[in-house]
Amino acid sequence: MVKKVSLITCFCIIATMLTAQKLPLDGKWKYTLNDSIEYAEATYNDAGWTSVDAKNLYLGDKVPEGKNNTRWYRKAIVIPSSLKSVAEKTGLLVVYLPNVDGEDLTFFNGKLIGKTSDTNLGRAYLFKASDILWDKENTIVIKVVQWLGLGSLIGIPYIDASTPELLVEHKLDSHLDSKMDPLNKSTNYALHLENKSPKPLQAIVKASFYDIHNVELYTSKKEVTLLPTDNQIDFNYNSVSPFLKVIYTLELPQFSYIYPGFNAIFGCENVKYQSVKPIVVNKISEHFQPAAFNEQIIKGWLGTRIAANKEQRLYNVDEKGLLAGYINRPGVQDWIGEHVGKFLDAASNTYANKADAKLKIQMDRMAQQLIATQLNDGYLGTYTKERHWVSWDVWNHKYNLVGLLSYYSVSGYKPALVAAEKVGNLLCQTFGTNNGQLDIIKAGEHIGMAATSILDPMTDLYRFTGNAKYLDFCNYIIKSYEQPNGSKIISSLNTIGQVDKTANAKAYEMLSNLVGMIKLYKITGDQQLLQPVLNAWTDIVAKRLYISGATSSFEHFKGDHLLPAGEKDNVGEGCVSTTWIQLNYQLFSLYGTTAYLDELERTVYNQLTAAENPQTGCVSYFTPLMGVKSYGCNITCCLSSVPRGISMIPQFVNGTIDGNPSFLFYQPGIYTTRISNKDKTLVSFITTTDFLKDSAIEIEVNPTVKSKFSIAFRKPYWVGNFKLFVNNVKQETVNSDIVLVHRVWNVHDKITIKMSLPIKVLDGGISYPNAVALQRGPQILTFDQSLHSVELQKIVVSPINIKLTDVKNKLPNGWIGTQCYQLPVSIDGKATSIMLVPFADASQTGGKIETWFKK
Repeated sequence: MVKKVSLITCFCIIATMLTAQKLPLDGKWKYTLNDSIEYAEATYNDAGWTSVDAKNLYLGDKVPEGKNNTRWYRKAIVIPSSLKSVAEKTGLLVVYLPNVDGEDLTFFNGKLIGKTSDTNLGRAYLFKASDILWDKENTIVIKVVQWLGLGSLIGIPYIDASTPELLVEHKLDSHLDSKMDPLNKSTNYALHLENKSPKPLQAIVKASFYDIHNVELYTSKKEVTLLPTDNQIDFNYNSVSPFLKVIYTLELPQFSYIYPGFNAIFGCENVKYQSVKPIVVNKISEHFQPAAFNEQIIKGWLGTRIAANKEQRLYNVDEKGLLAGYINRPGVQDWIGEHVGKFLDAASNTYANKADAKLKIQMDRMAQQLIATQLNDGYLGTYTKERHWVSWDVWNHKYNLVGLLSYYSVSGYKPALVAAEKVGNLLCQTFGTNNGQLDIIKAGEHIGMAATSILDPMTDLYRFTGNAKYLDFCNYIIKSYEQPNGSKIISSLNTIGQVDKTANAKAYEMLSNLVGMIKLYKITGDQQLLQPVLNAWTDIVAKRLYISGATSSFEHFKGDHLLPAGEKDNVGEGCVSTTWIQLNYQLFSLYGTTAYLDELERTVYNQLTAAENPQTGCVSYFTPLMGVKSYGCNITCCLSSVPRGISMIPQFVNGTIDGNPSFLFYQPGIYTTRISNKDKTLVSFITTTDFLKDSAIEIEVNPTVKSKFSIAFRKPYWVGNFKLFVNNVKQETVNSDIVLVHRVWNVHDKITIKMSLPIKVLDGGISYPNAVALQRGPQILTFDQSLHSVELQKIVVSPINIKLTDVKNKLPNGWIGTQCYQLPVSIDGKATSIMLVPFADASQTGGKIETWFKK
């Protein structure tokens, strides 16, 4: 029996109660960091537990050595019979937990009365008066589990009378699905109401049906008796619209109470796509222009990963879970609202690369259903009204802007832009320095960086609309950085120049702001925005970058060259990897220099793709270089972020540098573009290669007419020999990271590239002294225990004369990937060999991995 309420809602409930009857659970509690289900039993002897006063129930989240992330609390309490009259009307009492830092299981006298899988929310759990030992000792037991730390209660729990809103739980009939097409179908939109009270309740239930324009189509009202069980209320309707929103209301006359509307949304209208571009041109021109998504066909290793991202992850996204907090506020987590926008962004990129009918329906449905939840004032978050603009609310709006604008760019669906403008208008009205406006620094976590990162999509909103107030809002955010309570991103990075000493060193949020700053620089040319970003990038690459392209541990930037890489180190948050890719993409576009492309390649071929299991589409929140990748398909920020990063890959595989067609990642496929000559010649390039397995590359050039132009070829940072031939004639390849070939090109001209994929031995640095890792081409190679019977800890590698032998035939059936190499090693002083696979492929079957080897 559970009803989740927010902390503020909890306080509002308190104000309306018979406070004289409220029973605070103050005084002595007991807790333990051990874990056993026996602790829930009412008769369990907790004499050995630690005592704590109710005022100090929050005991921090640091997990002691040798303990897990679980804390049990117990409280013995006498409930006076004077509370019987309070419970008489409903037969119930409620235990309120003002806030819980983690998931919980709550027991009363040994019976489970509630559980919640969400963190940082209050709880209200009903229990029957008949289970109470009046005027005798009762026991309340609470188990709290925190994923990233140690679970804890926050605030003093208390017992009180049940309020009307807790008496009835509602849910849709199981046959109803938001994905269904309601048009011209006679459907029973049945609502299930579970009466939690042991007594019958008289109720009036109403269902009102609306189309996408919020026009009321039909309403039905019923008077019913809710028995102390599940009650099905039937509402039959044949919809005249392919999009249908149903608002159910419930009135309990005996309590003079009307429940807020319970909403359901079904289907969507078909959208005819017509892509659009921003109307505001950047003031600062960019040297690199990406190939249009739809002008590329990417095959090979990257193509396989891009396809898996669509088929295993995007197709299987939990639409119901992502939209639930919007359709019926509040959401189950403070940050649950970020996921719809992230999906729309990843799906829009993926659809633009290759039109896909199945994905289009998903995009249309989720975009329209999200827009339908927007309030009249433009609010598009998952919080109840009294909690607007706290915690992660601005952050959630940020990702809705990202998603709506990405969807608008690929579809041209005007309501998406209108919804984004409403969000922008509300933000401009709500935050600022005028009387009555809120301080955006106070509206987000991590010294305001979560909230100020909305700078990124606000620059895009300005470019799509040309509305100057959105640009003014961006400039307000920049000024807010240097407020007394601000993050000092600009001044800190300009003076100290270290990301680990800027703000609170939170990697994801800081990088998100840096992405917004560089985009605003391109719009305005304001030099104060550029240098801090360059300083941050230089500091990360020089001192805080893992060999896999990861940049964080425990979600933060760490000290100089401290790069712990095990499971317990929470390395490589997926959100950070994706945002690091975004930053490098913005800088590469700005300058066209390959230093930024090198980092894109490092992260894409290693940390990013390693975070998504190609077999299942599940994502590891943290992706260690040693240990087991903890893949999961439960909704997390990284489950939504990593697919965004993968969907970006076509933006920098090919493109033009200073107007010249450029080959950057050498994957097989087709790239089509127009040459920047007076005739705008259309040219198609067909690349044939098995790159990564070997380095032979052939590119066929097919201009529509014989034309003179230059083609640029990237010489990767890791390459050994690099030779380039045109029609079997060797070309000069100067000592440069970009090779430019200028000539007259004919149909079927053939370019041949021959380059070695050398094995590099990487030093373990201060984190792994006397250890080495191996890199082949752009890929880090890893030992996967699931492919071996040898013991991982005993392996010793000689860093001299490393030789690898291709043994791909030893990979198990079902393995995604075709690379496997045999490496000579010694175990207990005896010569033998092990197999290595790319870090991105490793652990896909749950194997423990090792990247740093004893030398």
